[in-house]
Amino acid sequence: MPKALTAKDDNARVAPYSKSKPSKRDSKPNADKENTDATTTSKPKLPKAAAEIQQKYGDFRDIPLEEYLGEVPCYDDCTTVRRKLNKLLTDKQIIPGTNKKWTQAGMSKEMEGLEDRMGAVKYHKNSIGPSVRSLGAFLKKKGKMGGGDSPAYYWGYVLCEKLRIWEGTKKTKAREEAERTMRNGHQRWDPSTVRLWTGPGMPMFTQNDLANEERSARLKV
Repeated sequence: MPKALTAKDDNARVAPYSKSKPSKRDSKPNADKENTDATTTSKPKLPKAAAEIQQKYGDFRDIPLEEYLGEVPCYDDCTTVRRKLNKLLTDKQIIPGTNKKWTQAGMSKEMEGLEDRMGAVKYHKNSIGPSVRSLGAFLKKKGKMGGGDSPAYYWGYVLCEKLRIWEGTKKTKAREEAERTMRNGHQRWDPSTVRLWTGPGMPMFTQNDLANEERSARLKV
């Protein structure tokens, strides 16, 4: 006759198995994660001004800019334009309407395209228009109007201004002040290389004077 198990037997079990409790990680729904992922990947809402401009034109290159004496007044000095162009390059921002990042080659190509659309302007020192070479040289210049005679200054300003409007970015106080005090924009020259002829009794110009000179039909270099 088989021997009955007792509580003293090593393998004997006198109590029922306890039910395992679900872990907190297993019981947490996946909905929160899905909602979080959807939130983090959603595109930021465009400013109202940008949405209206982009709907109206569809291409930042088509945004018109006011001209005076046959060209767009440059209200930003060379230092400001360089800073804006370098930010596009260093932040590796995407060219609107493409999946390509800004590079000096791509930036130069965009400037050439703007020249084709809007028409060439007068350049100094026998320059023939924007190029990778002129852009690279302009970005290395120093001073408020260093490189002001470069095609890259003019078309760099035009490019940045169209992008500013496209993105709905407001004008800075410095920009508004420049429009108020320098209605026709900066004279497009480099004070370190420009030469002006003056006559008896006429004032002499310093490089700082030239850097702050407003564009005018009477000034020729």
